[in-house]
Amino acid sequence: MKKLIALLTAGMMAATLMTTVAFADEPISAGAGAGEGLKIAVLQQHQTNAFQIAVTEAAQAAADELGCEITFLSADQDAATQISQIEQCIGEYDAILFEPVDPDGLGPAAKEAADEGVVVINIISACTDWESYGIAALSCGDNVTAGETEMQNVADLLGGKGNIAILTGPSGDSGGLQRLEGYENILANYPDIVQVVEPADCQWDTAAAQSTVESWLSAYDLDAIVCENDGMAVGAGNAAGADSGIIITGVDGTPDGFEAINDGRITGTVSQNGGEMAANGVNAAVILLTGGTLDSNTIITNNVWIDKNNVADYE
Repeated sequence: MKKLIALLTAGMMAATLMTTVAFADEPISAGAGAGEGLKIAVLQQHQTNAFQIAVTEAAQAAADELGCEITFLSADQDAATQISQIEQCIGEYDAILFEPVDPDGLGPAAKEAADEGVVVINIISACTDWESYGIAALSCGDNVTAGETEMQNVADLLGGKGNIAILTGPSGDSGGLQRLEGYENILANYPDIVQVVEPADCQWDTAAAQSTVESWLSAYDLDAIVCENDGMAVGAGNAAGADSGIIITGVDGTPDGFEAINDGRITGTVSQNGGEMAANGVNAAVILLTGGTLDSNTIITNNVWIDKNNVADYE
């Protein structure tokens, strides 16, 4: 297994997390062919945007390299469906990777699977108190830092003042709440940046974001629209049009986001590499299933700001 480098200081860890945390300087690997004969289920919140497509493709590529069988299931944003899927996977799969629809409600089902000997890996967004439910590892991004990175770039582009609006993911999603926390951390330093309308929950959806922003543009004078994912940023960009003069940003670093940067519909995005989160989760599962250990049970991908100046490096 390739080595993970711990980049957080002890003081930072004590202040923010109760578990060992490492930022992955490169993807982790169980080794080619290490997963022969193993079956892994990946339970996604949904499968309807470019970010989730990247998650699926990367997890599949990792499984192909490892030689394990992988199955993808979509909860279609329904927590009860996802609980049922976890229960149905017990006894059928050696490992379950899941992105929680309800971070507060999925723990007991995950514990049921873990108690039955299934290796359970939490990916993308964190389940509340995940370790207490026997979840073996968390593979995710640092959403607070992603939110801070995005909003700091917006603040810099605005010169520290202006009217903004925010598009959020589902109200209970832990990743979205953490990104919003990051926004607020930065906005506390800029009293002349004003939210002229309450954040709008657009469920990560491009069409919902486009409709919301179309109504906003007729009611408010906006200098920036800050979105919690690229799908919503693309929707905002569709509503505003190319080269609108409005700063529009997202998170995820998806192909549709890159396309929108190139054609001027959005300004930039923060990439956390969702595909790498998924691939790291698959490799972590195989490492644990084959008797190995992880250098860290929390594996965090790095944040990168991408705009027209460097987008070609990530396409």
